This record gives sequence, structure tokens and C-alpha cells, in this order.
Amino acid sequence: MQKKIIALAVAGLVSGAAFAQSNVTIYGVVDHYYAHGSGNGNSVNVFNAGGLSGSRVGFKGVEALGNGLSAVYTLEYALASDVGAASWTGTARQSFVGLTGGFGTAVVGRLQTPGYNFGVKYDAHGASIFSPVGQLTDNSGMSISGRDALARQDNAIAYVSPNMSGFTVVGAFAFGTGGENVKTGGVNPQDIFALSVDYDMGPLSVGFTHHNVNDLAGVGGNDQTENAIGVNYNFGMGKLFASYQTQDTDIGGANVVDAKLWNIGARFGAGANGSVGVSYARLSDDAGAGSDRAKSWGVDYQYAFSKRTTAYAGYSRVTNSNGLNYGLTNLGTSANFGGKESQFALGLRHTF
Repeated sequence: MQKKIIALAVAGLVSGAAFAQSNVTIYGVVDHYYAHGSGNGNSVNVFNAGGLSGSRVGFKGVEALGNGLSAVYTLEYALASDVGAASWTGTARQSFVGLTGGFGTAVVGRLQTPGYNFGVKYDAHGASIFSPVGQLTDNSGMSISGRDALARQDNAIAYVSPNMSGFTVVGAFAFGTGGENVKTGGVNPQDIFALSVDYDMGPLSVGFTHHNVNDLAGVGGNDQTENAIGVNYNFGMGKLFASYQTQDTDIGGANVVDAKLWNIGARFGAGANGSVGVSYARLSDDAGAGSDRAKSWGVDYQYAFSKRTTAYAGYSRVTNSNGLNYGLTNLGTSANFGGKESQFALGLRHTF
């Protein structure tokens, strides 16, 4: 499910007649799957929510203010729909208000970062549970990801430029973990800066994203810098995807993580209503004196009963070198060091 970068601020705007706005939409996703995972002599069976897309419910709106200016808002909440939990509690996926017009769009609140949109757009699996690059970014703690917790930030402000001959620029800043920007005990608060540039013209999309996280997890001197470049190309019979990203983490001025991750994949049509996605990703982690590696591959089949209802099935695997124990994060498991884990899953998604 590919998303435009503009979704950061204006994805599916809604309004209500009761509030004298121009249109109304309540939207959501209900997505459930069964998965069997195995590795290192262990196995797990689960019924979970969010195989292709996280279950959610949201309200989005726009109000025309005149002279080409509009107010926009989104309130979007994650649903643990497999157990009926977190229906209106916990942290929102997105909750923002802003203004949009000829100058672009400016929003403030809890936002998806440019890294979230990058992680979905340049992945043949759209950051689903079958996504190799998604599994590896989950484990490594990279914030340029369509799945990682750092890809959504509290207390954030963002600007999305208008489309300029195919180019769109997004800049965002967030205070992040800890609520507000308060310095205590000589430790600076966490803050996050993000920038992306995307070029979309015809069948080609190319994007660059930069994230800089100061005081990661609120620990003084713990900083993380990430850069990523991605491309996808629609050649008619299908679509090709590729991305490359780096992660550098310093603790107390000493570099402790120097990770590199690349991903290639494709999605092809399979019959009138089906598609097949396949991709491979590899991560190298040069922390300390060693060099550890993890690799992952995945394949899925999706069948659209309608524009709103999709059945799917797929398989994915993560394999580690001796220094890593990356597992299947959607199953809540981790492999033994040097081990591997795999999963088969099938599910059904309905959007409204």
C-alpha cells in the first residue's frame, strides 16, 4: 500500500456537516491475520491485527477559510482489533491541526515523520509483516522506517512544500520523548529533526530522507543520525523498488553503531485482481570491533475481492550472523544469536 509523502499532512481530509465544513469522511482499517512462526527449535501461533496495514479508525477534515487557505486536521487511533483493546486509549497514530494553501502545508501535533513515508513508499511490501527491510529496521532501531516507533513523533511541527515540477520537500522538528523541551540535571532533552526531498514524475519516484535524533531515549550524549535514498519505477507489468540507508549512533561521543541496510524488491500483477511481491534486504552492523550481519527475504500474494477488501498470504525469514539475534517483531519473538526465524501468515484486510 504505497503512500504519498503528502500524507504526512493532508492524507484523506474529512469534515462534518454539523461543523459547517466542506466534506466529511470517517475512515479506518480492520486487518487480521493468522501466523505460524518457527526457529531455533521453537514455534509460535498467533492471531494478530495489522498484517498488511495497522488496524485503525480516524477522523480527517478540511475547512475552507477563503483566499485559497484551508484549515486541516487528523485524529487517527490505532486499534488492537484482534482483542478489541486500545479502541480510544493509548497514543494516537496521528493527531494534528494545520493550515494548507498555495504556500504548502504546515501542521503541528503528533506526526508521521518523513522516514515513515519513506519506509512505506520504497518497499515492495509497503512495510507489512512480510517486509524484510521492515523487520530489519524494527530490530536495529532505525527511525527511517514504515514500522518503527521513532517514525511517529509527539510535539512535532512540519512543513510540506507544494509540488514543484515533480519535487516535494518536507521539513519536520519534534521534541520527542519526554514531552516538552525541558533540560533537567544537565541532560539536554530529546529532539528530532527530519528532512526529505522526493521527486515523482510519471513512472519514476526517487527520494532522500535525513533524520537526526539528539539524546536518543532521553540519555545525554546518545545521538543517532540516519540517511536514506530510495527509488521505485513502474514499468507497466509491475514495479521495482530499491533503497539504501545508514545509521550512526554515538554514546558519550563514541561511535557504537555504524549500520548499513539495503533492500531490493518488485511487485507484479498476478491475474485480474492479484499481485505478488518479493524482496530481499541485508543489514551490516559494524558496532565495536566486529562486523555482524542479518539478512531477510519475503514474498506475499494479495487478492483484491474489491477496492476495499483484500485477502493475503505470505512467507518471510530473518537469518543472523553470530553477533545478532534479530527476530520476527510482529510475533514478539527474537532468534538465538546466529539463528534464524521464519513465518507463514494469511489474513484479510478491509478498509472503510
